[in-house]
Amino acid sequence: MSRRKITDGLHQRTDGRWERKEKINGKMRWFDDKDPSKVWEKRDAAVAAAKHEKAEEEAGPTFSDVADVYETSVWDMKYGTRKVYLPAVRRARARFGDRRIKDIEPYEISDFLKSISGMARTTVLNQKTVLNAIFQTWISSPKWHGDHNAAELVTVPHGLRKGKREPPTANQVDIVKNHYLDPDALPAVVYLCTGERKGEACGIQLKDIDFSAGTISITKHIELVGNKPHIRGGAKTEAGVRKIPLLQMLREALKPLLNKPPETYILGGGKRPLSGSQYNHMWVSFWRKYGMAHSRETTEKHIRNGVPKTTKRTVWTADVCAHQFRHEYVCMLAEANIPEAIAIQIIGHANAKMIHEVYMSLKPKMIEDTKAALDTLIFTPTTPTKTPT
Repeated sequence: MSRRKITDGLHQRTDGRWERKEKINGKMRWFDDKDPSKVWEKRDAAVAAAKHEKAEEEAGPTFSDVADVYETSVWDMKYGTRKVYLPAVRRARARFGDRRIKDIEPYEISDFLKSISGMARTTVLNQKTVLNAIFQTWISSPKWHGDHNAAELVTVPHGLRKGKREPPTANQVDIVKNHYLDPDALPAVVYLCTGERKGEACGIQLKDIDFSAGTISITKHIELVGNKPHIRGGAKTEAGVRKIPLLQMLREALKPLLNKPPETYILGGGKRPLSGSQYNHMWVSFWRKYGMAHSRETTEKHIRNGVPKTTKRTVWTADVCAHQFRHEYVCMLAEANIPEAIAIQIIGHANAKMIHEVYMSLKPKMIEDTKAALDTLIFTPTTPTKTPT
């Protein structure tokens, strides 16, 4: 800015300080100092900074800038969703970091998804969901006004590894059936007779069971944050809020609890839901009793009275997990010829896809029954006739 005197363009206030008022990048700015040259130094620094800010604004935010904003919304999500999405945000940030989000091309996202295709299918799908959400955050921001979603144009790699969990073995199911009156068997009986998810089963109270109508209302679930149980309204999914049939085996197993208050949680028998450690102890105790658990030795280091100590202990793990009985329940629905439309509502899924792709397993008896039915349909033994010559 040309000027004859250093005070040109400045105004001297009554207190003797020199001042300049100027609009920079559309904003009015004021600079003042006792020394006129210092006023111009401040003004010139602001102009230079404004040029850099304008260039940064035109270049758009980095991927990390947008990912940071999206991550704040993830922390407001349910604990289970948070556990899945936060690692996906970290992986994406590590890959694209300080790249300008507007410069990231669909093929780069595709390459990223291919690079993690060795992970489970659900992990890769969740990664794409998070990438899509980060780009959508950029688009929806009144500050950034993003204009495209590169992740939306990408399909997940083919041939991803599907983590399909098998139902319990016939022997494991028989153990539950043969010992359903064993108090330690109650968690396994609940899973076998309801097909519920762990959190929903742990949330069932006596007041949720209508013994006259023979139904159980699933209206809440337990979410473990660390070891501590938190009661959440609703089921894990919207379709999970429902009524399911109360089977006779479970009715019999619940008889010892009938004199307790309606607020009693059927797993644990108390007024509070089970903690993570309490639940694990109950589950392992039953399966260990019937030879369906294995042990491993662990070493723990700690300090007692200022002296380092090493403690060895034995940890037991059941050979079957609760969710396998959810798969078993779907198989039982199929064996009982329950219509699919009813089965998906009892299971608590919005559609049949999950039943088909994840839960449904062809058990040997189902294959045998299918063979017998088809043989009856297409083959009727007759007296052999001679082959024409």
